[in-house]
Amino acid sequence: MKKSTFLMKILAVLTAFSAVFSVACGGSGDGHTHVFDQKVQEDKYLKNDKTCTEAKQYYYSCTCGEKGEEFFSVGTKGLHDYTARVEKEEYVHTPATCLQEGRYYLSCSYCGRSSNSNTMTFSGTELGDHAYTQEKADGTYLVSEATFESPAIYYKSCVCGLVGSETFKYGETLREVTEEEKVLYQPVSITMSLYDPAESIYGFTYNTQEKPMRPVIQYEKGNTLTENAQEVSGTYSKWASNDKAENGTDLSISYYVVKAEVDLEPSTTYTYRIYDKYAQTGSETVTFQTKDTTSSSFTFSHVSDTQSVSASSAISLGKNFGNVLAQLNTDFILHTGDVVEYSKYEYEWTQMLDDNFAYLSKTPIMVTAGNHDTTYKSGVNEVWKHFNNKIPEQKTTAQGYYYSFIYGNAKFVILNTNNNPSGALDGEQLNWLTEELKSNESDWLFVGMHAPLYSIGQWGADPNKNEQSRALRAQLRALFAEYGVDMVFQGHDHLLSCTNPIDKDGNPVLPTTQTENGVEYSVDPSGVIYVMDGTVGTNAKGVIGVEEGVYKYARASAAQTWADITIDGGTLTFEAKYVTGSMVTTYYKWGITKTLA
Repeated sequence: MKKSTFLMKILAVLTAFSAVFSVACGGSGDGHTHVFDQKVQEDKYLKNDKTCTEAKQYYYSCTCGEKGEEFFSVGTKGLHDYTARVEKEEYVHTPATCLQEGRYYLSCSYCGRSSNSNTMTFSGTELGDHAYTQEKADGTYLVSEATFESPAIYYKSCVCGLVGSETFKYGETLREVTEEEKVLYQPVSITMSLYDPAESIYGFTYNTQEKPMRPVIQYEKGNTLTENAQEVSGTYSKWASNDKAENGTDLSISYYVVKAEVDLEPSTTYTYRIYDKYAQTGSETVTFQTKDTTSSSFTFSHVSDTQSVSASSAISLGKNFGNVLAQLNTDFILHTGDVVEYSKYEYEWTQMLDDNFAYLSKTPIMVTAGNHDTTYKSGVNEVWKHFNNKIPEQKTTAQGYYYSFIYGNAKFVILNTNNNPSGALDGEQLNWLTEELKSNESDWLFVGMHAPLYSIGQWGADPNKNEQSRALRAQLRALFAEYGVDMVFQGHDHLLSCTNPIDKDGNPVLPTTQTENGVEYSVDPSGVIYVMDGTVGTNAKGVIGVEEGVYKYARASAAQTWADITIDGGTLTFEAKYVTGSMVTTYYKWGITKTLA
């Protein structure tokens, strides 16, 4: 009896299974019953392609080809599909403001996971409300100056500039500062950059030994500075570095880095000074002319490797740089790295920058991080500590940073070739670079970088030392060509060279030329031109090797070599120069003409 019951249960299970996986073959006429037990991986049986939540799925089929209703899975799960545009708080990358829509991370269309990638974002559809959360310590929002009992008090503001009602305290309480103490508040290592040239905003950076009491940039239109001068307060942070003791050993020091941004009108004469309002000490006054940073006619100078090594402490490390700066009549300077030799020593920055204050206080400098400015001799955040650029969000600035800016009808993309053990750019910077190139709408597109793709020196031509150059070529050459980069400004090898236009495959493409006023111009060149314009510093180097057919010119350079580049609409004129004493010699003069859209 028990055996009969067991057999009946088995029969019931088989009957149920058959009911699921087999049905009478309707209309076959041969009494065929479908049995859906075939695992055929063909498109006609596909239920779902693989997603991040499920593997690829197919319907079971019968031997006759009929498709069943049950299915089976094949392989592993797929990748996330970051294509969904969902405007929810959980996906916010940058909150909306009253001036600009927010940005949101793209999310997975299957599981809803956020991409959390800066390059996978989209713009929202609505502006935000006024939010009085900005703590901007400048004269516009000043409630009361500091007293001996309280720091200065300011109103909080909105990003659009509207003043709120809440206040915040900033800085130190007032105290007496003796004449002997004033040197501790004196600004050193002063630089001026184009923080946002499209908006005519200038950036300032400098250091002080003691914590600033009330650091400001005082400025006024015209040739004098009066009691009616406007003020922008600086923000400061404390840093550690090194100096040299008298016996030559390293000496640990600390100091404060002050940064400020000043919105100035273009094509206007201004007088300014860097000043601590409470300590009552600061820089000398400077009068200079702002530029029309929207004009399609301008000149910039390319300098590189200004670092110097001096056997005598009586000789300024900035002497050679000063000799070149004295020859420039330019709107701004593009520096492709190695400002100083040993960046961790603050005295090198002070000599290089302050000894050239007469020039650098009037001409903005846009700097690319070189290896001597960072990784060489263990400098940390040195470029950030000495220059004020508007940089995008990035993982770290310890070994330099990348950024871009637009001046006139040209876009400049500045790369950081440090802190990359493989030699090539890391994924974060590569994604950012690709978006910057892809989104370009300017007539001219330039790249600045320290380590070169093309060089006739040891870092580009010596097979035992050019690993990074080869890695950068493999990664960037086709990308630069694809997005129409006109010229790449390079440093590192201290030589003088200019390639013919290079296509995406590395082939030189000789352009059509025309001559105007004795200057040969390439007409709509098809490819990217890579230039190196020598060294401003003391360390000129020799040629290692020249690739046949690649270079327009290639030679060793003297110290104190640079290039002046003039843009006039669709015409670029390039002059490679050097100075000996006060005599300037032009090595090469050439140009490009472009058909503008």
